[in-house]
Amino acid sequence: MSPWLWIPKPQPFAGLRLYCLPHAGGGASAFASWASASPHNVEIAAIQLPGRETRLDEEPLRSFPPIARAIGEEILSSDNRPFAIFGHSAGGKLAIHVASYLQETTDRRPMRIFLSGAPIAVSSPKFLHQLGPDEFVRAIENRFGALPRQITEDQEVWSLFERPLRADLEAHETDEIAPRRLQVPITVISGSRDQVVSAEEQSGWQEWSAYPLRYEILDGDHFTYRKQPQMYLNSILTHLLSG
Repeated sequence: MSPWLWIPKPQPFAGLRLYCLPHAGGGASAFASWASASPHNVEIAAIQLPGRETRLDEEPLRSFPPIARAIGEEILSSDNRPFAIFGHSAGGKLAIHVASYLQETTDRRPMRIFLSGAPIAVSSPKFLHQLGPDEFVRAIENRFGALPRQITEDQEVWSLFERPLRADLEAHETDEIAPRRLQVPITVISGSRDQVVSAEEQSGWQEWSAYPLRYEILDGDHFTYRKQPQMYLNSILTHLLSG
């Protein structure tokens, strides 16, 4: 099995594979609960980026294009079934990069891209990856919520958590890809109680698709996707089945 993919519940006869990209700093385990919640005809394939979980010894990448190229090549080489891509928060912009790479290099396209709680860009005054250690912790807690003490008070644990988080934030905050009309439908998913990413930050995605955007508002906060996968999967399947 490729280090880039974690398939918690293999479904070799499923008609669709859903590639899942987590939030900044997150690992493939963010989708651990998705496999048991998914129907038998959908296989969950979570992307495992370098620098976390099973790839802890690797250096995390700090730019989206090389990550997207690696993921795109993995998609092309690992499976020939129809597929869709789900990206949450910073993972949403990475999903766009992956689809852009596929469009530039092959005729294979995702059936649909799902952008969940995904800001289209980050303004420079909000750049977090440049902050010093103490200021970085405070800024992360201000933006995403309080972190467990067992993470912040243990320097060894914190360094393992901080390294991929900074790298993902740098990739997102410094991303300069220009909008292009992808030949892929896009659904934008928002949480009605999301205090991290506003509706305004998710506007503008229409520039990235040749198809009319679809929108879905779910009853959740920014991290509900990890805790209530059924709600997200129901939405995803509804949009896929409706074309």
